[in-house]
Amino acid sequence: MSSAAFFLHDQPDALRFSVVGALNPPLAQEILASAATSESMRNGRPLLIDLRRATFIDPEAAALLARLAGEHTRFLTGEPLMASLAAAIGRTAQPLPERPRPRLLRWWCALLEWLRPGCACAACQPRRLWSL
Repeated sequence: MSSAAFFLHDQPDALRFSVVGALNPPLAQEILASAATSESMRNGRPLLIDLRRATFIDPEAAALLARLAGEHTRFLTGEPLMASLAAAIGRTAQPLPERPRPRLLRWWCALLEWLRPGCACAACQPRRLWSL
């Protein structure tokens, strides 16, 4: 059983490869092959490599993904992996704007804060995302 996988999401605004688990060189090779195969179906849409659910990025795998770092390719990642990926790709990371929280979630956070002052759950303090 593999420790990681990637999934293809064909969206109207981009073709997204979503990585789950540890990104190793064999998986990066699969992503490169799939990106080359999908070139004809993209029709000018950008390629989005979504690494938000990646737990680890092997430096060799990051170097392989750097081959995709053209003008029509974006990478999404969380805070812990952002620095190493930015160094491998040679781009500056930009923080993504935070989405407004739904009203029910704001009420839930207010209740948790009242019950447990100093609450720092993921709902109250979402993970910061970066785009490369």
